[in-house]
Amino acid sequence: MGRKQRELYIMYITHGKNCQRFALQSANNLLLVITMVSLSIQQNWLSVGVQLKDVMLNGSDSKFLWKDSKLPTYKYVMTHRHKIHAQVLAVLNGKTSEHNKALSLMRIFLRIPGLNTAKAGFCCQLIGGLVGCMDSHNIKMYGLDPKDFVIDKKLSSPKGIANNQRKVLGYVNLCHDHGTENLWNNWCNHLSTTSKRWVDGNHVSEVHYSYLTGEVK
Repeated sequence: MGRKQRELYIMYITHGKNCQRFALQSANNLLLVITMVSLSIQQNWLSVGVQLKDVMLNGSDSKFLWKDSKLPTYKYVMTHRHKIHAQVLAVLNGKTSEHNKALSLMRIFLRIPGLNTAKAGFCCQLIGGLVGCMDSHNIKMYGLDPKDFVIDKKLSSPKGIANNQRKVLGYVNLCHDHGTENLWNNWCNHLSTTSKRWVDGNHVSEVHYSYLTGEVK
């Protein structure tokens, strides 16, 4: 295996783990990670670093925090960041299976306004090294139907709640069947082919962390 191949192989091991360590260091860091996830919704990944830096500078006044969607997400996490951070640490330090930890983390992140299964799964991947993000790119690559895992948070009947729980369980199983690490590496390699601004998959992978540290690349 050549140097370039080794770099592409260890993308998640390097950059994913850096993101996890960063997220768990403090409640404020966790806020940045979840905000990055929120900003990535319906946006080109190339632009997310600039957007996150603007939020770092302007907080809730950032023009990238859309009033009806991303701003409520930011305000909720800002208000509850210490509680969310404590809950996440409790789950990850608990003596239970990775599967159960994933389900617990999904429940925590799905309480956040504006996040559905894919982005809650992205939070799990960035913060806990579990699950993953079945976004529009992965949906196409793996031939998935988002109706199978997108939940309706407004459902309150026992049947509706049970249906949402079934979808979340199916989503976690789907991501873990593919492998959290594989999902990350394959997504980064794929995205690197969509713009000449990406050097390669390693570049796509690395910016997950450099966006968080404010070193936009």
